[in-house]
Amino acid sequence: MEGFSMADQHKQNPHDEVEQQAQAALSAAKLSGQKRQLALWIAALIVGGILGWANVPALNDLFSFIATVFTRLFQFVAVPTIALAVITTLAALGTKRDTGRIFAHAVTYTLLTTICAAAVGLALFLWLAPANLPADVIGAGASDVPGKLEGLSYYDHFLSIVPNNVLAPFVSGNVLSVMLVAAAVGLGLAFAPKTENREMLLKGIHGLQELLFTLIRALIAVLPVGILAFAAQLAAQIEAGVIIGSLGVYTAVVIGGNLIQFFVVI
Repeated sequence: MEGFSMADQHKQNPHDEVEQQAQAALSAAKLSGQKRQLALWIAALIVGGILGWANVPALNDLFSFIATVFTRLFQFVAVPTIALAVITTLAALGTKRDTGRIFAHAVTYTLLTTICAAAVGLALFLWLAPANLPADVIGAGASDVPGKLEGLSYYDHFLSIVPNNVLAPFVSGNVLSVMLVAAAVGLGLAFAPKTENREMLLKGIHGLQELLFTLIRALIAVLPVGILAFAAQLAAQIEAGVIIGSLGVYTAVVIGGNLIQFFVVI
């Protein structure tokens, strides 16, 4: 029996080696693809900056159009992706015994990281003071703020999160309302009776999620075009004499806050 088992083990070894080699080849190919993608993004950033700095009106109009298209495409996939991710996650957690504990930990973690992010942003803002913009720039931005916001209370802000119909959050792009609706649907599916209709609904939701992931992969594949357009827009604005000092400090605050949040807080 021992000799037979040893023979079986020797027969399985070549198959295991082939699987290991295949996995190693896939990992190497994935890493190589990521490097090529990063190089392509950097090249698009550089070329876009050069073309934008040339300040050719026809190219500026084209890049503005492309940047607007990419912005709208990202907005198109962002909201439903968030909603479906919340729904599928909560629906899956509902089938486990420790759902309440996991949900409480997730909410606590989210609140703590949000508070830390706000504190980091406030500290960087007070330290670097990026608010010293010219009066004309501040006036241009203030004109876009609705005057009715001054009279809103905290209750009004919270009330704006609660939708009066299912489609309103998705049409208006209110992410907090979308999260609220998605959480309600996810928890409803989690604790709903385990019927065939529920399983069919979950399969449909997972199918929509896979479709969105496919669209996102396609969008990432053509992202170098968008990077080129955004870089060209920024370079054209800089070359045209847009205020650099205060906006540069403001950009440093935003990027620095994100880096601290990603590498330190989270």
